[in-house]
Amino acid sequence: MNERFYLFSGCLIPTRLPFLEASSCFVLDRLGIEYEHLPDAACCVEPIGLRTMAKDTWLASAARLLAIAEEDGRDILTLCNGCYMSLREASHALRDASLRRQVNRTLGAIGREYRGTVSVRHLPGALLEREDDVRKAVARPMNLRLVSHPGCHMVRPSAVLGLDSSFRPAVVDRIASWTGARVERTDDWPSCCGGGLAGISEELSSRMLIGPSERYMSSGAAAVLTPCPFCFVQFDIKQKSGLPVLYLAELLALAMGAAPESIGMQHHRKKVNVQGM
Repeated sequence: MNERFYLFSGCLIPTRLPFLEASSCFVLDRLGIEYEHLPDAACCVEPIGLRTMAKDTWLASAARLLAIAEEDGRDILTLCNGCYMSLREASHALRDASLRRQVNRTLGAIGREYRGTVSVRHLPGALLEREDDVRKAVARPMNLRLVSHPGCHMVRPSAVLGLDSSFRPAVVDRIASWTGARVERTDDWPSCCGGGLAGISEELSSRMLIGPSERYMSSGAAAVLTPCPFCFVQFDIKQKSGLPVLYLAELLALAMGAAPESIGMQHHRKKVNVQGM
């Protein structure tokens, strides 16, 4: 297992949600995980809109990012479900030697080559491998009742992503439990929040959000917990029920002693009540 990472924050987190990166870096630092930000990073080519319009562009763009990490002998660690899915699926597709040669002809024009040795990891997966370290780092148990929303692009297609099952996913719940939080299960097959369709049809995206929002609100949970920034935006800005949302790294950072304002939680639209924890 490679213990040296290039951190890939994607596009949405740096441009709209930099506080989610702040909480993630706090957690990585507390756990002593070695990382640097991926140099010369660009969009992963998100997995819904852009990839479907130009598969060859998606593969070349993703392979360039993989090659940058590979040149320095590092794996890529993502903070976004969509980035994880896009880069992981590209890595899987490029196991085909003929396809890799084709993509490398494109990369050769910029002096790069992808050989297929880099691994793409997601923050929940990296945490899952460090249960003892996470438990030891908890300084303030979280007396919170939560409902988890893993997001589509962390669990589907599970055979390629390899992180969790698409039926009764348990990784987010398990990690949250290490902080002392109590996690409610509302869906065996997690529903899509509609975040990936926001740029295609705002009306459809909002309608898709209604079902999970209403179920989560009726669960009595204090907040929705998600590892996905797109899902975070849906629940923090667009849902009408008023239920707050926590990014997974925020929960862990709070449990590890971070002050809410130090990791930017004042920037949430819907405020999470963390008093008395």
